Amino acid sequence: MQTNKHGVRFGGRIIAAFIIAAMLLLITGTSHANAATAAPSGLKLSSKTSTSISISWNSVSGASRYRVQYSTKPDFSESAYNRFTAVSADIGGLASNTTYYLRVRAISADGSTNLTDYSAAISAKTDAAAALAPVSSPLSVASYNVKCANCFAGAANELPWADRRAAVVSTIQSQMPDVIGVQEASQGWLKDDARPGGVSQFEDLQERLQAAGTVYKLTNTKRNNCVKDTTPTNCVYADQGASQGTKLLFNSATVDLVSQGSVALPSINQTDNARYFAWGIFTQKSTNKKFFVGDAHLDPGGGTDYQNVRTAQTQAITAEINKRNTENLPVLVTGDFNSHKWTAPTNAPYDVMTAAGYIDPLGNTYASDVPSGAATAEKTVGANYDSFNAFKRQVNARNADGNGTYLDYIFTSKMRVAEWRTVVNADSNGNFVGTIPSDHNMIRATVQLP
Repeated sequence: MQTNKHGVRFGGRIIAAFIIAAMLLLITGTSHANAATAAPSGLKLSSKTSTSISISWNSVSGASRYRVQYSTKPDFSESAYNRFTAVSADIGGLASNTTYYLRVRAISADGSTNLTDYSAAISAKTDAAAALAPVSSPLSVASYNVKCANCFAGAANELPWADRRAAVVSTIQSQMPDVIGVQEASQGWLKDDARPGGVSQFEDLQERLQAAGTVYKLTNTKRNNCVKDTTPTNCVYADQGASQGTKLLFNSATVDLVSQGSVALPSINQTDNARYFAWGIFTQKSTNKKFFVGDAHLDPGGGTDYQNVRTAQTQAITAEINKRNTENLPVLVTGDFNSHKWTAPTNAPYDVMTAAGYIDPLGNTYASDVPSGAATAEKTVGANYDSFNAFKRQVNARNADGNGTYLDYIFTSKMRVAEWRTVVNADSNGNFVGTIPSDHNMIRATVQLP
């Protein structure tokens, strides 16, 4: 049918506009009519604990996400907000024995929404916190990426290892963990130490901890998996249990080492820096209970290949735990997993660990600062700080009640976690005080072994 530039003769501009709109719909596959402006219905309470409230609601056609608003005030002043892709939400990190008001609205694929499409509000009161007996025999485990000495990049506020190692030692001593998993404590020789045979960064760290009056020992002192382990030059391979800069140190005054080892993790190609999972079985002297600690540093890098290799590396970690932990001992896994809750498309290593039954005491939730109801830490200090600081003087932090962004983790098997601390020496303005020890903040969990 022939038409002029205004469309068909009958209907004129109205029909022409309709045709244009239809053509745009065919081209884009979307229309304003699909915008999710309807209010979700059926909002209801699913469950609650002393620190969490779980809710659900009916789906809205065209909605790709939902925004939950909650407050202790019925007029929703001083609200907090979080987004979810499912038609349910687990809101954690709440105060016990407190009434919260909640409502939800839909967000369409193009992000459109308005302030009038909230569901009807509901209220729910968190349970009273159960009285817990004090932890009788606390065990403290930490994770710390200390940044390799030979990786100096000259960033603002970054100092060479020689000028920041005292701050690293001081940070560890301030918490005195019974076991600490360190990453990037390199096996490479320090350039500022002229001793024959050289001194590695992990040896330097252990010596300085000891010189400062603490009795930290390495589970494995080997530098390289070579017949002559002190140097990789002309290496003839021999498994020495060496794990490069991924090392476990333990306070020999409080725990005994029973056995130890390491395993190489999968890599994309042989030119990549080798990654290891170092492990140790220890006995807590105060209780005579044995426990398993592992430490890892997974590959960095973006894209599907590195996402996949981190998944494979984490699967290798859980397999090694199953292989070595034949007595079904309590487990703690420390490390820099180089993945966080904003990593797209998923926080794959986290998903592998939690699917294997391990618990994140902070209860991090994907793409949200709000802890889930699965959080087990009874007390948190500095949990709103990010674990990676990039040597920025202003400490990266989220809202006071939320979780920061974590590349670094301490996963546990089922056990009581009395306290979680992200160790940051900051002033009242949120700035680091003095030397910034590393580009990562140390994290520490205090637990009661079951």
